[in-house]
Amino acid sequence: MTAPPVNPNLITAARLPLAPLAVALMVQDTTATMACAAVLALALEITDLADGWVARAYGAVTTFGKLFDPFSDAFCRFTLFLGMYAIGVADLWMVMAIFYRDSSISFMRTVAAVRNVVVAARPSGKLKAVAQGVGTQVIFIALLLSEGLPEQVWLTEVPWWTMLVITLVTIGSFFDYLIGNLPILQDAWSDRTSS
Repeated sequence: MTAPPVNPNLITAARLPLAPLAVALMVQDTTATMACAAVLALALEITDLADGWVARAYGAVTTFGKLFDPFSDAFCRFTLFLGMYAIGVADLWMVMAIFYRDSSISFMRTVAAVRNVVVAARPSGKLKAVAQGVGTQVIFIALLLSEGLPEQVWLTEVPWWTMLVITLVTIGSFFDYLIGNLPILQDAWSDRTSS
């Protein structure tokens, strides 16, 4: 197998500073800085696809990468959602729900790992990732269009409703993971050997 042109974990690591930079630009509240933040948010999604593609295409999937990639995803997207809250696009309860979901899934994975059980990815997790990734882009596009087309008042409502959809899909994913992994959690709670 040919060595990858760049270490996929390096691509993943390069994403981490982009999200805080995007938020720093978002809160400046100018069209130019919002456009730059939108470009960075798009770069986050592209690099998220790129690191996984490189790892699989060149047989460079590692145990570290399997953990680092979802951490990077959660870190970057949650940072953007904090920025959305800061500029009034998201409600506090939405950001809290997203945070609690990701923290809970991390806890479930840790409990399972301690018991030598792998928590498999679930379709709801993929749906959540798509909803968050696409939804973030929709929000940035709506914010920029509302600046350029102030007469289209409905555009100002799109970001909040998009955040609502993202939040509801995220909450649904939490319950799907919880129900799907309840036997592992019950065994761990009672300190039984997993069935």
